[in-house]
Amino acid sequence: MDSTYFFSAFGTFGNPNGFRQSFFLGGNKTIAKEIRTFDLKTDAITLFPESHIYSIRKDYVNGCSLISYSVYTFAKEQNSDRGGTFIGSSLIFTDKAASESLIINTLNDFQDHLEKNNLSDSIITVNHSDQFSIHKPKDFDKIGFNLKEIDDLDFTSASNNYLVVYCETNPTSLQSFFHQALELLNSYDTLYFTQSHEIGEFVRQKGIFKIVDTNGFKKEIERLHEERLKAVQNSMAELEREKESLKEERIQLLENLNRQIAQNEKRHQENEVKIKESKSGIEVINKEFNQYSGKIDELINTLKSDGKVENAKKRHLENKKSFVAVINQNKDIESLSTLSSSGTRTSQNSKQIQPYRKDDVAEFYSSGRNHEKKEFRPDGFKIATFILALLLIGVLIVCCMWMPEKYSAVFTQT
Repeated sequence: MDSTYFFSAFGTFGNPNGFRQSFFLGGNKTIAKEIRTFDLKTDAITLFPESHIYSIRKDYVNGCSLISYSVYTFAKEQNSDRGGTFIGSSLIFTDKAASESLIINTLNDFQDHLEKNNLSDSIITVNHSDQFSIHKPKDFDKIGFNLKEIDDLDFTSASNNYLVVYCETNPTSLQSFFHQALELLNSYDTLYFTQSHEIGEFVRQKGIFKIVDTNGFKKEIERLHEERLKAVQNSMAELEREKESLKEERIQLLENLNRQIAQNEKRHQENEVKIKESKSGIEVINKEFNQYSGKIDELINTLKSDGKVENAKKRHLENKKSFVAVINQNKDIESLSTLSSSGTRTSQNSKQIQPYRKDDVAEFYSSGRNHEKKEFRPDGFKIATFILALLLIGVLIVCCMWMPEKYSAVFTQT
């Protein structure tokens, strides 16, 4: 059995059961358990002998959207003369619905058999809806082949508003009213239709439910269309405003991005300059090391020829100062700017080479003796200085061994 649509049969049974409803011909037990009752609020609307009420109602149960088409017929309870009692049926759809003509024919067929099999002289012959004898309408199976989606209807919100329409309820007229009533379910939870003057007058006097005639129903539709048109216009205006704000946001965002790109391009150019300068510094350093080494060779040759140590010290000190100055000027590679949107720069934690001090000359003569006492640190320039100092000391020793005694005496005094 298709669970997309099913029937409910209900009625008022007096003491002790009161109103009861049961479900037939398909359906979902979970939905059936949670669905609202189809009882009438009899202080607002009630039935009179030989009268009918049709209704259309929306529900939202367990994530499912329900549309119910119902019919109520006056019927007496057993052993009771109270008024407003009834027997009725409802054709319930889950998420979809069928054509109004098929709904009305099937609903009337089910209701006719319900009254025929469960009433006697307008008195309900059973004590509970579970005991109803029901009949499957002849067009019931056709519904499954004619289901359609329900568009533009909000099932999740409840207005607690009810509308009673005093109108013709023959199948042809009711078909038109049912078709238009779907739209009004955004404003009303339930709409009732009756052609009974007594029912209409009762509703008007009670004043709990709003009641309109055919013209009033048309005005309700017109009012709904006006509200919908206004809502459409408001939505369009809101979208237009969002569209305009998008233009401003796009301009601002692109300006920021272009600004960042320009900054990154500038940093990139600056980094290229720094890289070129660093490469140039390498050439200078290589050249300076070669020149300094050559000057040391010249000093060694000079000492061999003239043996003037003080002059050699002075010249070496000058050469070393010049060498250290050039090296210190070119040895540091500047950290490159990061290409980040924040514009911040990250500095590299490179180990800084300590500049040469004035007492480095003393180390030139004492490095050989004190080297074993110092902590070894892999400083390239100091290692080079140390090696050169050893070479110079060696030269001095050789000179002292082979030079004349008068020069040897001078060194001894020194």
